[in-house]
This record gives sequence, C-alpha cells and structure tokens, in this order.
Amino acid sequence: MTKLPVSLFIACVLVTASAGASDAGDAIIQKARQECQSFENGVLEITDKAITRVDLTGDGEPDELVDSRAFSCSSAASLFCGTGGCSLSAIVGGSTTEFLAKGWRIVDWDGQPVLLLAVHGSECGGTNLRRCYNAMAWSEGAFRSVGQ
Repeated sequence: MTKLPVSLFIACVLVTASAGASDAGDAIIQKARQECQSFENGVLEITDKAITRVDLTGDGEPDELVDSRAFSCSSAASLFCGTGGCSLSAIVGGSTTEFLAKGWRIVDWDGQPVLLLAVHGSECGGTNLRRCYNAMAWSEGAFRSVGQ
C-alpha cells in the first residue's frame, strides 16, 4: 500500500470539499483558506457538510448554503465561529446573503422553504444562554423576516 504525503492528502481533501461549489461558494472557501493561511500559516480543513444544495426560493431550482461550521484552521481554534455563531452564506442566483447562526434548518411551510436560524440570545433580548430563532423566507428577490 502506497502512503500519500500528508500535504498531498490535505490538498486532495480540500479540492474534494470545494468540488461542487458554485463560483460564489468557491470564492467563500478560497477566502477562508487565505484567512487561515494568513494566521501562522494555518491549513484549512473542510468537511463534506460545508456545501448544501437546497431550494431556498421555492422555484424548484437548487440554491447553495456554505456553512463555515464545517471549516477548521490548524492554527486557530475559533477563526470562523464565535459566541454569536458561524457564518452561513446563502447563494441565490449568484448573489450571496450572509447570516450569523449557531445552526440552521430548512422547513417546508405550505410549499415555501423557510430557513430557520438558531441565533445568539441577544437577538431576542436575552443572553447567549437564551434560545432564539429567526425564520427567513425568500420573497421579492431577497430573504425576509418579521420586521424586514
């Protein structure tokens, strides 16, 4: 059995993880890779959960979510996430909308996809310990929620 050098193995993992990403998704991954490398020459690792293709608009066409919770940098424990959550990028028609979330889920509401975001408790007038959620739905060319 032939062993791959670690650097070649890591390169293969990185290429595979971003293989399927749109141009906008790939740009997000490349930026994360540069940020990681700029901090003490770190190496970015990406799990297969980084890119999710799902219909976010209700038009039947897949859109893309890039979840930085799936990113880790060898030289920084919390480069992509903090107490407020992690960056979640929703890419629709080549345009990117950024959210800060502790988690997310897509639910169907009478045929309309709704992006549920677990967010920091301060968004609900509390602390980080308070459970707080935001529901985002695509309408008139943008994500909308109560008060938007």
